[in-house]
Amino acid sequence: MGNFNEPLINAKYHLVVAERMYSGYGEFPDKRFLIGVINEAARAVSNLMKAFLIRANRGGKDSKRNIEIFMNEIAPQYLDALTVENLFKVLEIEKAQKTSPIEYAKGESIILLIDGKYRFLSAQRIGEFVESIKVGIGEF
Repeated sequence: MGNFNEPLINAKYHLVVAERMYSGYGEFPDKRFLIGVINEAARAVSNLMKAFLIRANRGGKDSKRNIEIFMNEIAPQYLDALTVENLFKVLEIEKAQKTSPIEYAKGESIILLIDGKYRFLSAQRIGEFVESIKVGIGEF
């Protein structure tokens, strides 16, 4: 299927960018930092999944099927359940954030309108997502 080095390097790069943006949020609390962290975290997760799929010689062109293979077959072999859940949540939130017509900042949280319901996402929770990506890369 290919070499996993490129997606792994990309995952590490996007993780570093997400970490920098997250630390930047601590200095300048602006929702754009948190949105940026979500987007970079999702890129890191996508690349990490791709690297695991290549290493396991699995996956193909269907991204939904690749996510399913990663979540159900590959990830449980290497990662704890909380890390797997957080990696999946990052992708869900990033997709929802892109389709959300409304984004607000309120204190240490961002508020997204997703499927007609307001969802609160705290900066601390976003930090947990970043840590889970770090764990995933470390287990690779």
